[in-house]
Amino acid sequence: MMKSAHFGKARLLIAGLVLVAAAGCGRDGHPQPAASEAAAGAEERETLTFALQDTAETQDIERLIAAFNTDHPDAPAKLLLLPRDTYDESLNMLMTSGEGPDVFQIGTGWLTSYIYKNWLLDLSEAAPDDVRRAFPGWAADYTKLNDHYYAIPSGMLTVRLIYNKNLLAGAGCDPDKPPAALAELKRCAVGISKAGTGYRKYGFALPASEDEAGFQQPLEMAGTYSGAYYYDYAKGKYDFSVYLPWFRTVLDMKREGGLFPGEMSLKTDTALTQFAEGNIGMMIVSSRDIAALERMRPGSFEWGIAMPPLFDEADKGKGALMIEPEPPYAVNAYTTHKEAAVELWQYLLSSGYLGELYKQSDLIPARSDVANDERYRPELPSMRQFLPTNEESIYPQEPEFILKNEQAQFTPSNLGDAARMKAYRDILQGLRDPKDALAELSAQYNRSLHDAVYLNPVVNLNDYVYPAFDPRHPLRSVKQDADEG
Repeated sequence: MMKSAHFGKARLLIAGLVLVAAAGCGRDGHPQPAASEAAAGAEERETLTFALQDTAETQDIERLIAAFNTDHPDAPAKLLLLPRDTYDESLNMLMTSGEGPDVFQIGTGWLTSYIYKNWLLDLSEAAPDDVRRAFPGWAADYTKLNDHYYAIPSGMLTVRLIYNKNLLAGAGCDPDKPPAALAELKRCAVGISKAGTGYRKYGFALPASEDEAGFQQPLEMAGTYSGAYYYDYAKGKYDFSVYLPWFRTVLDMKREGGLFPGEMSLKTDTALTQFAEGNIGMMIVSSRDIAALERMRPGSFEWGIAMPPLFDEADKGKGALMIEPEPPYAVNAYTTHKEAAVELWQYLLSSGYLGELYKQSDLIPARSDVANDERYRPELPSMRQFLPTNEESIYPQEPEFILKNEQAQFTPSNLGDAARMKAYRDILQGLRDPKDALAELSAQYNRSLHDAVYLNPVVNLNDYVYPAFDPRHPLRSVKQDADEG
């Protein structure tokens, strides 16, 4: 089987993509320049618009951008902060209307769409290769296609179990040995809730109103530690039944009172606040959340950090815990300040910028030289427990396509995420039997992938199948297949 020398290529064109390729474009197929950009031409001083998610690290980023502006008085950057939970949609609206920012964060799920619409500047032509050389292969080649690239993930995200030692002890669980598998997690969660009856203490929190915090991180990412993932890289098939143990456990906790109530409307910020106030025993959080949690100063009780619980104790060693790339930075292909925008982009990927954010525990840098630099050692001890270990790994990209019976529009919500998350929520609300819902989801994904490969060929499955794939060493097995191809 023919293999690419790297797995991180831009995702291939998706079924139905052509239906919206011209959305927000002018008569020549390109977005119209933003009004602010047109006006900028009349100004002596260039002003760059830099869009990013408004998160806990915003204050630190503002400080670093202020430093950039001091060094670049003729082309300062102005921050455009967009709410985290609606960031992708807001950015897409700006780009479609021709009001897109000069430089912006972009969710990994949107990359193919933006590349196809020619909205991203080809950085292989605009930026020196030494920028890519500073990053590991998976990041440098993340959007590389035919020697062109458009973005480089500069940060990584990991997940952990955080736990309240006092509440664990009160439930008869070992406060120094948090649950290592789902069965123990359920027992301790239910025990915490029972012990806290009348005091509004609950065993486990699941912010199910959010895709990432409710399902992608605590289920899909954490499940890889047990060797369970819905896409089988060795066979090129989908199997969501691997998540049955997790759903059964969570449903049991819900029935027995171990779950923080109102999970379907619970948001991450609220859950973190409740944990900091000592009202939640355990929850799965990401490295992105730790700085916010520390600022809440949960000092009235002892708390700890551990690897996510396995589906079963026997799963130990079956898989590497997934590391997710953080949304990378990209440059608007139609910026009227190309040279200045590229300079800002390079600054955002520099050791100084990433190192300062790492020091403040705002991100985990993808650059090993930054991660190993003692000058940037994280100031928060808790952040150090979120740093990748030899039990974790980035995973290859998987094929993306529009599911059958979904709207034929190329947006991340129609690349399976919406259908997947709806199925998960239906299960959690008791609307569908877990086994049946997961089986139907598997069938829908596999039918749609078959069509995208054979009936309407827009996905080359060879680029996403690795016969030698080993979930314990995801990148190593991918490289092996590439070398043998």
